[in-house]
Order: sequence, then C-alpha cells, then structure tokens
Amino acid sequence: MNRKVMFMSFFVVGALLGCSSLKVPQRVFLDSSLKKDSPPDWANQLKVAWEEGDKIFLHAQFTARGNERVAGCFDMARLDAKEKLVSEISNDVRGSLDNAQQSINEEAEIVLGKVRTSSFEGKVRGLRFAEEYFERYLIGENERIDCHVLSEMKLSDYNQLKKSVVEDLVQVDTRLKEAITKKQIDFFDAKKPDRDVAKDDKN
Repeated sequence: MNRKVMFMSFFVVGALLGCSSLKVPQRVFLDSSLKKDSPPDWANQLKVAWEEGDKIFLHAQFTARGNERVAGCFDMARLDAKEKLVSEISNDVRGSLDNAQQSINEEAEIVLGKVRTSSFEGKVRGLRFAEEYFERYLIGENERIDCHVLSEMKLSDYNQLKKSVVEDLVQVDTRLKEAITKKQIDFFDAKKPDRDVAKDDKN
C-alpha cells in the first residue's frame, strides 16, 4: 500500500469517527398530564379521524414553545380539531360528487374550499372535547409543549353539519339540487370508508 492510499484510508476512517461522535439532540421528558413519559393510547396512535359505534373521533395536536401557556396550546389544538372536522366533511362531500361524476360551478367550488379552512362560517354543534393531554420536553436546549385533544361527535350531528354544507352548495349551484332530487347524488346513505388517516407530520 503506497502512502497516498494509506493517507486516504486514514482520512476516511477519521471522517467516519468524527461523524459518529456528533451528538443528535435527544428528547428529555420534563412533565405531562400523567406525570410520566407515556401518553395515553389515543394520543400515541397514528389515527387522525375514525368511527366507533355511532360517533366520530378526532385526534388533534399543537406544539408550542416551552415558555407559552399550556391553556393557549390547548386552545390551538381545539381549533385544529374543528378544522379537521370541517375538512373531513368537505372531503366526504367532494367524494360523493366525484363518485357521481358531478361537476360544480365556480361559486360552489369557493364555498367548498372555505369549508376546508378556518374561514368556514357555519356553526359546529355537537363537537365535544372528551380528553386532553400535554407533555413538556427538551430537544437540545429548546423546551417544547405538545398538546393533544381527543374530540368526539355523534354521527347524527356530523350528518347535520354536512347537510348544512350541502345546502350552502345548492344555493349557489342549482344543478346540485336537481341532481339530488333525481337521486343522482346521495350524500348520506352511502357507506363511508374507514376514516383512519396516518399522521405524517406534527404541527
């Protein structure tokens, strides 16, 4: 082995050792609702929305800086839950339209687009915040708080809210009313698929 090869070998080994010595910030548990580093099952699962019996459940969360109030963190998580709910309804309505191959006009598209966001102006009735959980931790030198909220809503209330969305669409697109009257679109009787959705990011 000549000197050049030996030098390159030492350089590669040294670089590998140097990289392995770099420390990745570890999560350090500080506090939680349960006073231990083990969240409840509903806060630890990958589901965002799912059905059980005659209810729909939603898991929402929000991450805040450690110097912010836990109450404010929970307020943001509750707001996220409402947005997830109306977005789920928008997806249900859109799915029914797509299955019926029914197009809607531009004004109806705007209405349906607003349903997906906090600009939704309808009343959300029947949504109950059943459980809450927070955990405080350190990542490196940065303190964070994760706030989790478990919400539930009866399917009857869910369908009533979806009905109000459909009524708003019908007001701006009369073709939808005709299609509903002719049973070309059924927004409520069709069996919906499971609403299990992978949580692929954190707020």
